[in-house]
Amino acid sequence: MYGAGVTKTALIIANPTAKRGEAAIQRVVAKLTAGYETAGWQVITCYTEREGPRERQLVSQHADKVQSIVAIGGDGTVRETVLAMTDAQRHRIPIGFVPAGNANVLAREVGIPIDNEDAAIAIVLAGHQKQMDVGAIDGKATFLLMLDVGYFAEVIHAVAGARSRGITRWLYSLGGDAFYTGIGLLKLLKPNRAKVTITTDDQESFIATSVAIANAHVYAKTGSFCPDADPGDGMLNFNAAKPGKTFRYSLAAMRGKPKQAASRTGSSKRFALRAETKHFICQVDGDPLAGGPFTELIVEVLANHYSLLAPR
Repeated sequence: MYGAGVTKTALIIANPTAKRGEAAIQRVVAKLTAGYETAGWQVITCYTEREGPRERQLVSQHADKVQSIVAIGGDGTVRETVLAMTDAQRHRIPIGFVPAGNANVLAREVGIPIDNEDAAIAIVLAGHQKQMDVGAIDGKATFLLMLDVGYFAEVIHAVAGARSRGITRWLYSLGGDAFYTGIGLLKLLKPNRAKVTITTDDQESFIATSVAIANAHVYAKTGSFCPDADPGDGMLNFNAAKPGKTFRYSLAAMRGKPKQAASRTGSSKRFALRAETKHFICQVDGDPLAGGPFTELIVEVLANHYSLLAPR
């Protein structure tokens, strides 16, 4: 593991509110700490809280004195950790991930086990690094996996709102997948969506009411909007619903087999998004994108932005 020498330090950032629950998170922290200490590392453990320190604050406080950072939680925990790091920190410090969220798309994408915490911890401790791209919005690194406009962005915004309320938060804890499905069915009944003009880096333009711009072939748990997407190829793939085809577009994506009759697909390093009818909302990596609704966005890839501790 990384070789011998001067004592190294790992920073563990754990989200106790992740889907697996606080007891599971604490168990993973204890196992990971034991593994690091057996290898001669020191460990700094920090927990994120709703009203307390978040990833950005913890990275700012500790990153300059550590040689590895491990996120325990969902995709959002990893994303916020990566985005909080400076350029110098990202080039020096690899990020480990022990998945404990609902979808854990990043783990599925690179092959980190989602139901075997011991195997996931072993991958972190093995120290193999994979170079990963990220997506930027208006020049700022913003998402690790995907950006959505239209139908699936509406679903994510609705779920986020429901999770902030007492009774619906309790229902989500009982069955997150069923909760998403129920809201997704309701959103399919929405008659009018914002039309957005998308222009790729080869100046191809088209209009869509829903589009996914993906840095990963995995979507949610079993879907795939862009089966050819690769988070290390320096490109972003897209899948845009054709007019009036939202239902077929979403169904095909969840089956992992996008249909040419329902959507337009391709890849680009850069996209310009412009509202044609009304402002649009976005989701990134399963969370609402703050600052919307939007009239224009520039989306582009930042190649080799960070190192992820992943299976060989």
